[in-house]
Amino acid sequence: MLVGILPLHNFVGHAHWQYIRWVPTPDQLSSPAILLDLGIDAVANILLFLPFGLLYTLRGLGGKSFSPGHLVLMAFALSFSIEYYQVYCHNRSTSLLDLLDNVLGAYIGMKAGEAYVRRYMARVVEPAA
Repeated sequence: MLVGILPLHNFVGHAHWQYIRWVPTPDQLSSPAILLDLGIDAVANILLFLPFGLLYTLRGLGGKSFSPGHLVLMAFALSFSIEYYQVYCHNRSTSLLDLLDNVLGAYIGMKAGEAYVRRYMARVVEPAA
């Protein structure tokens, strides 16, 4: 997840608010090249946060409870921190879509973790034949 702040030498200490991409414009959405870039970026951001949600959920194997709301809040806070850091970096761009994709990735990871925990617990409960 720290990929979002690398390389560290890009940090310059002054904001680049003009480079924030809040939402894609209609012109951007009509460009196949930009749509491809947005798609690749979305997949990368989702995959980047998938382990976060998965590992958070797997804590349940140790008897610790987990809350979807807590996970989403933590993923949002971490992603927001990364995006905010990027505002102060050269060669990095901040995007609202990145933030949403990161939270979605953590949520998908949580759902995958829940499915794994359910299967694991079913095997533990059933006596071996």
